[in-house]
Amino acid sequence: MNNSILDRKIGIVDSVSANEIKGFLLDEAPQSISILEGNVTFFPRINSYLVIPNETGWLVGMISWIGYNHAVVNNEVNLPKGQRMIYLNIMGHIVETLHGLIFERGAFSLPTVGDSILMPSVEQMDAVVKNSDKNTITVGTSPLAGNQEIKLSIDSLFGRHLAVLGNTGSGKSCTVAGIVRWSIEESIKKAEKSPNARIIVLDPNGEYRHAFDDLDMDVFCYAIKASDSKQDLKQLRAPAWMWTSQEWSRILQASGGTQRPILREALRGLKSSNVNIDVEKSKNIISVDLLKAHFHNWQMFLKNSIINQDYLNANKNKFGTQLNDRLKSMCQIINEIKDTYPLLQESKDFYIKVDAILKKSLVQKPEFSFYNAFSLSDVNDISQELQKLMDKLGKPDEQYLCNEDDPIEFEINQLAPYIRVLAQDSAASQYLEYMTIRIESLLKNTNILSVIGNEPQISLLDWINHYLGNDDDKGKICVIDLSIVPTEIVHLVVAVVARLIFEVLQRYRKHYGQELPTLMIMEEAHTFIKKYSEDNSEYSSNELCTKIFEKIAREGRKFGLGLIVSSQRPSELSPTVLSQCNSYILHRIVNDRDQEMVKRLVPDTLGKLLDELPSLPTKKAIVLGAAVPIPTVVDIKELPKEKRPKSENPEFGDVWSGKCYRSLNWKEIVDEWI
Repeated sequence: MNNSILDRKIGIVDSVSANEIKGFLLDEAPQSISILEGNVTFFPRINSYLVIPNETGWLVGMISWIGYNHAVVNNEVNLPKGQRMIYLNIMGHIVETLHGLIFERGAFSLPTVGDSILMPSVEQMDAVVKNSDKNTITVGTSPLAGNQEIKLSIDSLFGRHLAVLGNTGSGKSCTVAGIVRWSIEESIKKAEKSPNARIIVLDPNGEYRHAFDDLDMDVFCYAIKASDSKQDLKQLRAPAWMWTSQEWSRILQASGGTQRPILREALRGLKSSNVNIDVEKSKNIISVDLLKAHFHNWQMFLKNSIINQDYLNANKNKFGTQLNDRLKSMCQIINEIKDTYPLLQESKDFYIKVDAILKKSLVQKPEFSFYNAFSLSDVNDISQELQKLMDKLGKPDEQYLCNEDDPIEFEINQLAPYIRVLAQDSAASQYLEYMTIRIESLLKNTNILSVIGNEPQISLLDWINHYLGNDDDKGKICVIDLSIVPTEIVHLVVAVVARLIFEVLQRYRKHYGQELPTLMIMEEAHTFIKKYSEDNSEYSSNELCTKIFEKIAREGRKFGLGLIVSSQRPSELSPTVLSQCNSYILHRIVNDRDQEMVKRLVPDTLGKLLDELPSLPTKKAIVLGAAVPIPTVVDIKELPKEKRPKSENPEFGDVWSGKCYRSLNWKEIVDEWI
């Protein structure tokens, strides 16, 4: 045995089992501090590393227990003598190659009794914690691994999802902000320009609003009822016309027997009435069904828009323009099919009647034109003639009607009246009143309406550009402040935003044949990704929110959507989402149930590593999973105060004693509130 190994020898293997190695520490082994090759480390320490030479190189073990064996007897004087012992869990092995030392997880062979236990050299420790991935970030240093820098793989960290777990005040939010910041800074360093990144932060407490302002990226904060006085805030939008029928059912608590079918029919009708048939499609097909679908959409438009004469008076130009556009589209379809249908002449007769009513209301000036108010009787005549025509034509093929889940804009204030119209033709009207009242009450809440309403108008394309950016952007971080979103819709808003982003990325890969890497961060995840019981969650929008995140956790990697889940109560999180996270950063966790939940996520050999969770100080964390070569305790890098999320403890002592001033001008708050 050479001198280098002799200098580092601190113990001898005493016994070996499949999952644990026991060893005696030599008397000359360090008692508390080891100085080796100029490197000062604590020894012996739980969760620190030792190596055992064998035929493949060196086995790497993690200390899981330290104690005394009092059964050893000094034969000279026949007195008991305690001898220090350690237990090791084998983490992997180090092999020597032409390119240097390489660490690999697992072990080809176990040691035998009497083998030497050594302190690892600096080179060996570097091999153990070194991350060979081409894209890494440094998150801190490990005091139990010779203060080596701990680097995490960005691709594994985000592509295979990350869970950051820990009690309030343990440094969890700073870790999340740091990971985002360090990743962006590393990308800027490599590209020497603004990164082409998309990051969405779902922020229930408004902590991240200014956490990324200094980065070379476009950073936008979206919040409810953004006032003109706060130019850095943009209005949060999740328009109700973007919702699926399932999302509508959850928010309205619609029953499955009667209410949901009529709700779906109403959504289908309202959205179909706003769809213009693509005339180009009619050139290569027999266009009878296309014509039927066009008339059906016309009928939906008339049913959904015509309420009374007041509506016609207030919307005369809008109504006239829409009627004229539909008439032109109908004329084009008729010209395409010409002699292919025997009832074509009746369609032309209908066209002539509608055209006459349009011309009667049209006022043309040399410089502009406009419509006078339409007569309710004329519009009713159009509707009746259209119904007669449709009775002769028959029902349209379903392929020409839009799906109730398609994100097609419609006037959401027409939903309740239209449901009542549909209910008149059935015996279900008495079961629908609660649902229509709930729709109307949602739309009367100005805070809710500012998020889900049609005004200001926003198209699907505009929405995507706002939250994911476009080719003109240099990279975008969207912080969505959910702190004062009404509780009635907050879970639904999160579900809609997450679903739309996921669906956009699905379609992106289908169109371009490659992924668009995007990161979504869910803070306070135990509130929005809560585990649920199938028996008690029929009407819960909470369940809907959980289900979309479960889908993202299972399938997001395929479409480039990475997920960071941050929570202080892992025991309340969806087990599906947690189990799909392949990397974990674990801060202090005190609650027994939370500790048990976390321990179930990791192999048995690492169970003792997590015993340290209740005693971890702030900023310290256990890092394990796919993003790091080997599990270890890390001293997370410090973020400057101005770059941290606003999650510090309240300054009770300084404020109450008058050391720190607090303004009490409540009027400014009330003015912004209402």
